[in-house]
Amino acid sequence: MTSPVEPRITVAAHGPYQVQGDVAIHDTEGNLLRSDGNWCLCRCGGSRNKPFCDATHGLKGFRGDESADHGSIADRRASYPADGVTVYDDRSRCAHFGQCTSRLPGVFRADAEPFVDPLGAPAADIPAVTAGCPSGALAYAAANAPEPVEEHHAPSITPIVDGPYRVRGAIQVIGVDGRPYEVRERQTLCRCGHSRNKPFCDGSHWYAGFRDPLPSELVKKLPSLYEWAGGAVALERLTAAFYGGILSEPDPILEPVFRGMDPDHPKHIAAWLAETFGGPATYTGEHGGYEHMVAKHRNRGLTEEQRRRWITRMVETADEVGLPTDPGFRSTFLAYLEWGTRIAVINSQPDAAVIEHAPVPLWGWGQTPPFDPQPWDDPGAAEAGRRRYAEEEQAAEERATRRT
Repeated sequence: MTSPVEPRITVAAHGPYQVQGDVAIHDTEGNLLRSDGNWCLCRCGGSRNKPFCDATHGLKGFRGDESADHGSIADRRASYPADGVTVYDDRSRCAHFGQCTSRLPGVFRADAEPFVDPLGAPAADIPAVTAGCPSGALAYAAANAPEPVEEHHAPSITPIVDGPYRVRGAIQVIGVDGRPYEVRERQTLCRCGHSRNKPFCDGSHWYAGFRDPLPSELVKKLPSLYEWAGGAVALERLTAAFYGGILSEPDPILEPVFRGMDPDHPKHIAAWLAETFGGPATYTGEHGGYEHMVAKHRNRGLTEEQRRRWITRMVETADEVGLPTDPGFRSTFLAYLEWGTRIAVINSQPDAAVIEHAPVPLWGWGQTPPFDPQPWDDPGAAEAGRRRYAEEEQAAEERATRRT
C-alpha cells in the first residue's frame, strides 16, 4: 500500500506550483475544485484556465526566480508587547492585503513607523485582526506566552480575487532548489508573476493591475479558427494545392475517389471549411449546406485507408501552403479532420443510417485558445505601476503644499 504524500507545494523553475497530497483547491468564490492528487497551479498570471496551469508561462517567457528568505519567522519578526498581548510582525512576508490597516488603523499604521503600535487600540481588539492576516506576517501571543497563537486548518489553497493564493494549513512549500520554507498555518503565494519576494506575495498584483476573475471590460473576443487560418484566401490555397496534388501525381489511394471531380470542388471544400471554422456561411447559402455534403458521401464506400491518407496529405499540404503551425491551431485543425473524416466514412457506407438534417458543424478552439496577453503579462507591469503610483503621490503632495 502506497504511503500518503504529505501536503506540499513545490515551486517549478519558471513554471507552476506543483501541489501534492490531500490539499483542497478552491476557486475565487470558495467552490471546491480538487481535494487530492497532483495538480499544477498557475504562478505566471497568464493561464487561461486559472487557477490551474495551462503552460502559458512558456509562451510569455515567465521568469520565476525566487528571492524569499528560507529562514524562520521567529528569526525575522519584530515583537511589540502591550498589556495582555504581544504583537508579532514579519514585514518580509507581508502581502499588503490591507485588512489590518483598515480594521485597526490605530495599531497598524500605514503611514507611520514603526508599523505596529500595540497601544493604539484596546488589547482585546488585536487578536482577531492579527489572526485575519492571510500571509501570516502578523501574529499575536496572549500575555507572556512564549509562542504566538495559531489556529490549525485543514490544508487548502484558495485564490483571492485579484490577488494571491491564500494557503491554509500545515503545507510544506519547497523551493526550486529543493530547500523547504518554514511550514506555517497561513501563507500567501504570488500568482500574478510580479512579486519581488517570490514565491510569496508582496502586493505587486495591485501595481501590475492583475485581475482574476477577468472583468467583462477585459474579456477579449477570440479570433475564429477561420480568421486565425488566414481567411478564405488561405483555405482556398489549401484545398487547391491538396486536390491538385492528388490528381497530378496521381495518388493511387485517393485518385480513384476524386477522378472526374467538378473543377470547383476545391473552392466548395474551402467554403465548407470556412463555415465550419467560424467564417461566412457561404457553403450553406450557395452550395446546399449539410444536406448537400451528406449527399456527396452517400454510397461512396470510403475506406479507413483512404481516410487516413486524406488526413496525412491534408496536414502535409497545410505545411506546404503556410497555414499557422502553432500547437493550438494545428491540434484543433487536426481534431476536426479526424472527426469529419470519420463521419464521412460512416455516411459513405451502403445503407448507412445518416442524420438527414443538421447545420454545418461549428468548430471552436476547445482547450487550446490562442494566448492573448493581458496588461499584467508585461514583465514590467508592476514596476511601471509603482512608478505611476509614486508620481501620483508626489503630485498630490505638491497640490496640497500649494493649497497651504
